[in-house]
Amino acid sequence: MSKFAEQAERVAQICAAVATAAFLSSGLVYLYLGRVPVTMADYWVTYEVCLNHSWLESALLKLNYHSLFFPSLIWLADLRFFHGDQQLLFFAGMILLFSTAALLLVPLWRDETIGLTAKLVATLVVIVGNFWMGRASITTSGGFLCICSLAISGTLLACLWLPTTRTEWPRSLKACLTVLASGFVASFSFASGMAVWPTLLLLGWSLRLRWRLLVVLLAGGLTAIVIYVLLPSARAEIPFARISDFSEFLVAAGRGPFHLCMLLGAPFLWAEAAWSPDYHISDKLGATSLFSLSCGVLGLVFAGLAVAPKLIRRDLGQSRLELTALGLVIFNLVALAIIVVGRTEYFRMLPDEVIAPRYLFWSSLFWTGLLLVAIQRAESKKWLRWPVYLLALAVPIGVLPSHYKEGLRWRFVNYLAESGAVSLINNVRDTKQIQILFNDPEQVYRVAAQLRAHRLDMFAKGLQDWIGQRETRLFAGRQKSEGFKGNCHVDSLVHGKNGSSAGKVTGWIRKRGHAIPKTLVIVDPTGVVEGVGRSWGTNKFISRIFYQGKFSSSAFLGYIRDYNPQLQYTVRCADDGVLSNEKIVVDTPVTGLPAP
Repeated sequence: MSKFAEQAERVAQICAAVATAAFLSSGLVYLYLGRVPVTMADYWVTYEVCLNHSWLESALLKLNYHSLFFPSLIWLADLRFFHGDQQLLFFAGMILLFSTAALLLVPLWRDETIGLTAKLVATLVVIVGNFWMGRASITTSGGFLCICSLAISGTLLACLWLPTTRTEWPRSLKACLTVLASGFVASFSFASGMAVWPTLLLLGWSLRLRWRLLVVLLAGGLTAIVIYVLLPSARAEIPFARISDFSEFLVAAGRGPFHLCMLLGAPFLWAEAAWSPDYHISDKLGATSLFSLSCGVLGLVFAGLAVAPKLIRRDLGQSRLELTALGLVIFNLVALAIIVVGRTEYFRMLPDEVIAPRYLFWSSLFWTGLLLVAIQRAESKKWLRWPVYLLALAVPIGVLPSHYKEGLRWRFVNYLAESGAVSLINNVRDTKQIQILFNDPEQVYRVAAQLRAHRLDMFAKGLQDWIGQRETRLFAGRQKSEGFKGNCHVDSLVHGKNGSSAGKVTGWIRKRGHAIPKTLVIVDPTGVVEGVGRSWGTNKFISRIFYQGKFSSSAFLGYIRDYNPQLQYTVRCADDGVLSNEKIVVDTPVTGLPAP
């Protein structure tokens, strides 16, 4: 190797290592600060099922045609033993996300068919594929992350153990049981997890497994399908084709390849949109984007070129990287095909949903698998190595704007979710704040009453019990100076308890040393607590490094449950089991009717 080639290799290695570290650190910060802190989205439906059924019934019931048996055990345990702590659920999901990355990285670094440069570049691809914030609609939610990561991790584990089934007894039996168990975990973690069985059969065929092993895999897949069909359903939200609409269903089904290509190309559309200042994809563009369609067609072609020769010649070889990469490609391709088939009617009614961000979780891993295949195969073709390396090194640059903008957006979603939780704790009906939690406010209010009764999630700390008590009874009257300062006012009126008017209080609040107080109480002139509030903000250093200083200021939201405009209310900090000596006067009282 020439001196120039050695220097080029060294530069590529350094660039890959630095980019990996930078992308991983930013991804972890964005995920943690943008995490879903309270019950949100479909979990208002899921928790209603869990709170009204036994553990076994809750685990076995299908929700929206998904069997969530294995991930449900995680949030059922969280509800039972940890009061529905969403932060704990998020960390459980993060452990599973790291497990997915590890199941890709371990065989990669043990693979002796590729060199150090290829390993570092492939590591960068794996990190970007797993921690890109374009997948944040799934990865910021502990529950959704547990669901999807269990499906992916189960599949990858089964793929890694598949070659071991060719060994001698009893090791082959252990490997076969591990493959089957992992397949069932993937199948009953998410409906798309059923893609594990076609994946294992195709890989098994390419590995030249014995016929009886292929029959066992086929039997395992058929058994999983039978069990899935027999499981009862709790509730279905997504419309499926009806017999009366069968002709329309056939027309919609004919658009299946189009929808599949749109799903596959969606990561490119979202990454490209982030380079523009507004970062917006219109409904029309989302439903008809030629760019997304073209990228999806190319993805199908590349997948065919990667998989077809191995299936025809049945020579998958000894590379574990190629095995897991092809498994990733096949699984996510079949998973997206299942989504297309299952949501044919849904896409017909809402065509733009075909590029919905939640599907990026699967399509991004499809492209991750394709790039890993390219890196592995380029190692034996010198003319192809550097084009592939440069393409892989360009990936984090291409997705960086969307990575940053999604990190920014989900940090704000974190604040909005906390704000919705504050309104529920105060037992007021601020529909504007609630709609961020779920699109059906009545569902939220109904389930929130059960969460309150069981002291779960946002009610676990008992802040709702403070309302109506005298401030001198809180923390046995302990007080201290906090350097507490700020400005807040009654912003509007909302519906309070029993038809009364509640005051919505907003503003900014700080403690000594620019610290951001977390929990606050609003008291009336007699010293009775009339509401609680939360303050929200981001450390100045983190805000400057990761958010360009956009979240350096603090924001306060609280409610006065029975608001009387004739009274003067004050706010006190209630962190760390002590009240602040300082008080902040609530300004600008308003009168009028409650907001609708």
